[in-house]
Amino acid sequence: MPNEPKTRNSSPFARSPLPRRFCNLDRLLSAMKVRGLDGIVASTPNNVFYLTGFNGVSHKSDEPRQCAVILSRHAPEHPIFVVADYFLGSFLIQPTWVEDIRPFRTLLMSFDVQPKPDDVDRCIPRSAAGVEWIERARRSYVYDMGDALRGALKDLKLDRGRVAFDDLGLGFRLGLEGTEVVDGYDPLMFARAVKTETELKLLERATQLNESAINATVASWQQGATWRDLNRSYERAVCDLGGFVHDPGGFVWGPARGMDPAVMLATGLENDEVTRGTHVMFDCHGSLDLYCWDGGKTWVVDGEPEGAAKLVSKATAAAGEALLEGMRPGAKVSKLQAIARDVYRKCGVPNPASAMIFFHGLGLSHMDIEQTTADGNKNADWTFEEGMVVPLHLLYPGGERERLWLEEVVAVTSNGGRPLFSWGLEPLTGRGASAGSRPGT
Repeated sequence: MPNEPKTRNSSPFARSPLPRRFCNLDRLLSAMKVRGLDGIVASTPNNVFYLTGFNGVSHKSDEPRQCAVILSRHAPEHPIFVVADYFLGSFLIQPTWVEDIRPFRTLLMSFDVQPKPDDVDRCIPRSAAGVEWIERARRSYVYDMGDALRGALKDLKLDRGRVAFDDLGLGFRLGLEGTEVVDGYDPLMFARAVKTETELKLLERATQLNESAINATVASWQQGATWRDLNRSYERAVCDLGGFVHDPGGFVWGPARGMDPAVMLATGLENDEVTRGTHVMFDCHGSLDLYCWDGGKTWVVDGEPEGAAKLVSKATAAAGEALLEGMRPGAKVSKLQAIARDVYRKCGVPNPASAMIFFHGLGLSHMDIEQTTADGNKNADWTFEEGMVVPLHLLYPGGERERLWLEEVVAVTSNGGRPLFSWGLEPLTGRGASAGSRPGT
């Protein structure tokens, strides 16, 4: 494969080519072994990116697959990447460790013209002529993705094995008579749960972008601004910084107004005015290099916590500190929930049982945790491991001037949880990053 291209951009969030391989391959192979898998076929966008670094433009999740990576546990250093012909040139810009790349003919080539082996040449830049891996790819060109996949499975001796597909439908549609097709969701999620150093840096960078965008959104508030205005300000800040949000917007919480303590999610249609003293619960989602950011915390609009909210604010920060201390390898979700609730109880807040305390993984999705373990048990009260990235969530419900929210993104280490936000655990207050918060890097 060609050397990695170099880019010049002074922005701290500028995108550049990623390492050739950044997945936790050893952990994936271990998951395959314990589940008795001979091979795995990944075709969903996140898993393809995880295993190869390929991030295809244009395609949506429910469209027919345009690529797949086939990995044999018995030949782990010889994966095969089957990909649409029009993506072949992408690997000249974002290299991959997969050297056996096999393109197939797509709808770009007209149906009224007889297919020819040199059709693929239309998708290869002239500058790539003679490049070794390109020449190998040209020689492996076929006219159908199914043929390419069946050929790859046969070459890796997986046409008679037990093979997991992250898209079971694809596995069944191939009609593999000698292959046992099983679900590949959990082994891939098991691998993705513990981050490599590259992944951790990508998540740190994504979190820093989110923090900067939230601070910019706070600074943009003016009297008369609505929830939709706030959401749009956040989206503009994210875009300016180089990140992406998803329809219907970057905000997750859309809490009830007034004194109603109901917990609700945003629809993107909220357009009430955001008045002084409102407790805005920033829980923002988006991605940078496909790695997700999450979280935020309470912002008291143009003010600070008042009345009973002062006690709840202090209790929430104290519970956050206790969770950071406890987020070590071996901890279980239920144990940490009990620790945080006990802090609320000791701080004397009313009805500590009403506090919502929860966790999930974070990486290429807002889960990255296997749902079913290798022994077939439901993985609900899961165990923390070194190298996981886990957001902690603390929500004490109440009216719009009482509720308190904290979501810190945490790297799990043997010394306790390391927060990826830089702004601490207290609420944002006032207007702008200079009024009660420390801006992100």
